[in-house]
Amino acid sequence: MPAPRDCPCHSGERYNACCGPYHRGTAKPETPEALMRSRYSAFALGLGEYLTETLASDHPDRSMSAAELSKGLFASWRRQRFLGLTIASAKTDGDQGQVLFFARVFEKGQDRSFAELSQFRKEAGGWRYASGVLVRKEDLPADVASLTPEALLALAR
Repeated sequence: MPAPRDCPCHSGERYNACCGPYHRGTAKPETPEALMRSRYSAFALGLGEYLTETLASDHPDRSMSAAELSKGLFASWRRQRFLGLTIASAKTDGDQGQVLFFARVFEKGQDRSFAELSQFRKEAGGWRYASGVLVRKEDLPADVASLTPEALLALAR
């Protein structure tokens, strides 16, 4: 598949100047938000290897073989369309980071959009996705842009 012109992370930048260098391995995301955006783009483009490489060493998906994980990601990618990304908040505290985002995702005509509070950790010289708390769109307030990490965690209970 040829590289897209606009970056799938919806930053407004061109792919080759935004997430492309991360996906090609010529640069590393310098912040948790940059890693989160690059992972969203990787989901949109079906880049299972990148998604696997950017998992924290203790992430539960690491227990699966790379082939199993890639197969599952590819099957998911074929069914889904990633149509938008909104960052509600992002913070970094030393080697820990947190990003709250809303992703517009459709699967076979069904709205599968969600908000997630993602946790990131710096290890092995780069940021890695450690975990996330996800709330589906139907359980979110109408104004997702005003969502706070605390409000998302309350909704997830």
